[in-house]
This record gives sequence, C-alpha cells and structure tokens, in this order.
Amino acid sequence: MTLECYLVWYRGSNNEHDIVVGTANKWSIAKSMAENLYASKKKMDGIEELSTGVTRVEFGTLYMKQKPKGRWQILPIMSVDTPAW
Repeated sequence: MTLECYLVWYRGSNNEHDIVVGTANKWSIAKSMAENLYASKKKMDGIEELSTGVTRVEFGTLYMKQKPKGRWQILPIMSVDTPAW
C-alpha cells in the first residue's frame, strides 16, 4: 500500500513555482486548508493575483523528473467557457 500526502500551496503573480506551506493526509483537509490560505493571503498579505491548490504526492518518492500524481487549483475557481449544446 502506497501512502499519499497532500501538499497545500499558493502562487502569486511574481512566483514561478508553487510555494508549499502545509501538508495533510486527507483530501478534504487539504482542500479546506487551501481555501483558508487563499482568504488569508488576500486579506493579510494583500496579494491581488493569487491561486491556491493541492498536489498529491507519495511518501518516499523524489520528484525530480516525474510529476506528482495530481495537482489541483482550488481558488480562484477555474471555469471553462464552453458553447451551449
């Protein structure tokens, strides 16, 4: 059985990479942390352009060339403009 961990991150307009600021062992906790992080960074740090999210990784794995198993932007909510069917 592979153990997984969720990394909580943010990225501002001046950042080239995600800045990991927390971890969780459950998706629901990580998602909540990312939502709270977004509100905190907007209000306390005054960052205008900001995104927060979660990346799923496996314990004991170095991610040098391979990418983590999943990466999701939590806020702001991304939408896709699709034509009406």
